[in-house]
Amino acid sequence: MKEIEIRDAQKATSPNSVVLLSATKGDGTENLAVFSWWTYLANNPPMLGIALSTKCYSCELVKTNKKFALSILGEAIAEAAFKCGTVSGRDTNKIQDFAIEMETLPGAAIKTPIHSKLVFMCTLEEMQQAGDHIFFIAKIDKVFYNEKEKQVYSWDGYKSLKALS
Repeated sequence: MKEIEIRDAQKATSPNSVVLLSATKGDGTENLAVFSWWTYLANNPPMLGIALSTKCYSCELVKTNKKFALSILGEAIAEAAFKCGTVSGRDTNKIQDFAIEMETLPGAAIKTPIHSKLVFMCTLEEMQQAGDHIFFIAKIDKVFYNEKEKQVYSWDGYKSLKALS
């Protein structure tokens, strides 16, 4: 074995399930952030955790609004989702600029991408500083599933987003 850097370890553990976080901006529209640092935490009550960079606009939105949606992406929006990771929602309307179709699911307050395999509607419970990230612990309020969508993963770190072959 040889010692490697954390970025190389992240590449070595690819593919990773990639998600798109929807969080409401001050004007009532949604901002989207793509990442793969999320995990299930508990079944009773159902909970998950996400890690967001302290520099990330969505980090601010989750802290402020306490609600967010986490979408496991479908193959149809892999290219658009990849683009979401290249710009900040502070300066860009990612939904409009990357032509991402959004929908409001039954009983949900936050819009999510139409082409999602799974969607978790979440409420923030706790947060913990973790270096240059904040780890958010959230209760899962609702889960939606679309078996027709083919799940997307991040490959070779974050060099591409695509389904398993």
